Amino acid sequence: SCIYFCNSGSEANDLAIMMARAYTGALEIVGLKKAYHGSSAGNLSLTALPLYRRHSMPTVNVSHTMCPDPYRGIWGGSKCRDGPCQTLRSCDCQDDECHAAEMYAQQYKDHLFHVCPSGGGLAGFIAEGIGGMSASMMAPKGFFKKAYAITKEYGGVNIMDEVQTGFGRLGTHYWAFEYHGVKPDIITAAKSIGNGFPLAMVVSTPEVSEAFANSGFHFNTFGGNALSSAAGIATLQAIDEDDLMRNSDVVGTRFLEGFNELRSKYDIIGDCRGKGLFMCLELVESQSNNTPLPLYHMMALHETIKNHGIIMGRTGPFGNCFRIQPPMCVSADDADFTLAVLDTVLSDYVSGNIDVEKFKPN
Repeated sequence: SCIYFCNSGSEANDLAIMMARAYTGALEIVGLKKAYHGSSAGNLSLTALPLYRRHSMPTVNVSHTMCPDPYRGIWGGSKCRDGPCQTLRSCDCQDDECHAAEMYAQQYKDHLFHVCPSGGGLAGFIAEGIGGMSASMMAPKGFFKKAYAITKEYGGVNIMDEVQTGFGRLGTHYWAFEYHGVKPDIITAAKSIGNGFPLAMVVSTPEVSEAFANSGFHFNTFGGNALSSAAGIATLQAIDEDDLMRNSDVVGTRFLEGFNELRSKYDIIGDCRGKGLFMCLELVESQSNNTPLPLYHMMALHETIKNHGIIMGRTGPFGNCFRIQPPMCVSADDADFTLAVLDTVLSDYVSGNIDVEKFKPN
């Protein structure tokens, strides 16, 4: 493999798109709806979340296929995910074959049939192994194997965005592509690679790298600078020496099993999902309708949880998801404390003891 160093995930994804187009000679890049790939001028076209989109951004030769979401998507249910948390709705999938994965893959194939009608013109397919800003969206088991094969049918390359999932956070696997059992042509990585330092990378096959090198001159002034590289090396050593990947598995499973218990107790938890320390709680008005909890209710819960000593992010297309991705050194005691805080706050909320109206916009 060949590695290019840069400074951020946005830079890495921009470079990956350039490499895909240089290698294939085609232009069309296809991503998933609900995806986030960065905030640069190029990546905003690929980012398909309302919060980040801009009216003035270019969208030529960039398109999106259906998000393979077992919770809010057309297909999927209680047998589709590979992990401790499943959706509550039923499905007709079998243990060895996920019907939802096949249906979402066929949607991708149908999309390519229309945007690449001659069977060519596809430069690449890009996706996160588990969605980050889409609130830990987990595709059905087997989706990526099917989608990657379809990409190859149309002459494109497969790009796995590992900016948020990489470096052992998923617990059982160092990379999301390993978790899905696929081999991308290009992967991008950032964030965890430098533990806060500006460092990112693009890894590609020699064939892709050679085509890119022959397509024109490329350089990055600060990519792979000595200070960031030293931080990256130290980070990799800490992940191994402190056994942080295993910790992500053990503590993450503790979190997720606790989320399952909270969901069975509180009707406003519509879904819980994740892998390792890459997790999400999606809050709704009721599990019977899965209507997203109003934003000002989310803000009231968010602030109350913070006042109890826990800081969480909010994300998702509707802003109704708590995004839970703690440091990989988090302990079982930390997980138990977090779960206890959530139990207390949710109990206060359903009992009417939290003044949500003061968060309501005028």
